[in-house]
Amino acid sequence: MWSGFEFFEGFSLLYGPPGAGKTSLALYAAFRLGDRVLYAGFYETGEAVVSKARALGLDVGRLTVLDFFAVSDADVLYSTLVSKYVEVKPDVAILDGINALPQSREAAASIYRIFRGPVIAIGEESVGGSHFAYYADSLVEVRQVFHRGARYRLLRVVKTRLSPSRGAEYFFTISRRGVHLLRRWSQGSLGGKLAATPSGRRATFSEEVVKALVGRAPAYTRPGLLAGSRVGVFLEDHPTPLRLAAAFLCDYLDESRVGVVSTYPLMGSLARQVGCSVEEVVVPAAVLDDDAALHEALDKVGDVSVVALYGLEEVLARYGARRVGYVMDFFQTFLPDSAVLATFRGVEPTRALLGMFNTAWRYYPDRAVVVKSALGWPVRELRVVERDGRFYLG
Repeated sequence: MWSGFEFFEGFSLLYGPPGAGKTSLALYAAFRLGDRVLYAGFYETGEAVVSKARALGLDVGRLTVLDFFAVSDADVLYSTLVSKYVEVKPDVAILDGINALPQSREAAASIYRIFRGPVIAIGEESVGGSHFAYYADSLVEVRQVFHRGARYRLLRVVKTRLSPSRGAEYFFTISRRGVHLLRRWSQGSLGGKLAATPSGRRATFSEEVVKALVGRAPAYTRPGLLAGSRVGVFLEDHPTPLRLAAAFLCDYLDESRVGVVSTYPLMGSLARQVGCSVEEVVVPAAVLDDDAALHEALDKVGDVSVVALYGLEEVLARYGARRVGYVMDFFQTFLPDSAVLATFRGVEPTRALLGMFNTAWRYYPDRAVVVKSALGWPVRELRVVERDGRFYLG
């Protein structure tokens, strides 16, 4: 999995308000950069840090903790820290609470010179303009952002001599899996292999449509979902489009591992109507303001090739388009080879929403319309006929 921690290779300075996730971010990055990690804490007790490392799933046997919580003299802190660093010889060092050290140019230069290997310094917001910021190879701002009631943890690269470019921003999430920077999806994320193909037992494209599609995209022997792709489906609020969506879901389940996540109980009963059984993970939109519910859903769906999301109109109405994109980024960060099938009920496909998908469909009671297609679907409007419990599109 892509980590995004490459810019912590040199001397990095993290700064931001309390509770933003700086210490967790530093711990997780340090464990990825080296085997032996030295943590020097000036504002947190050693017990709290070890507990935090365990909660991130880290091996605390690789961690040496220097607890300076009760030491208030800045010069004593500095001299003790340097001597301990030379004694321990860690692969990576974390200096948590760098505001407690002498703030002179000489002290900053000395630490930069003496501390070899990756160093992650953590400070309050004020250190963003300090001498330590001047010497840092990477200057990273960490903060929490609340938008329409949803919480986001945000990392912004203010300065870097490494990679990525200055000004890059990432959402990140903290859980027992560790700290992960969410990889923002783009049209270029479209993979070259199929993640899933429908069986065609309940919803079938006409032979003419399949031939035209294969002629446009030879990799397709039949319609399906490419790895890394996103397909948005916008349903007219009518029973027929709902059953058609359930028919396609069941056809994908016949051939592939599909994780079904809904904001309200929906697909289970619809799937039974079209002849299959669906294990539906219900996550109410009201709890999607935080990442905990997403991690729980990820645990339940497991390793799947398709993440099928239903009831996203509730997420859109409550939190806005940003949260919809965040939810999809979340799943595809942890399941990078998966495709996302995202369904909205009674929602217009706005420009903001269409920008989140390679392909977008609108299902009406009598037709299915291709609103957008990265593959250039040769037929843009298909007539839908339901006959003998089966849908025909052509």
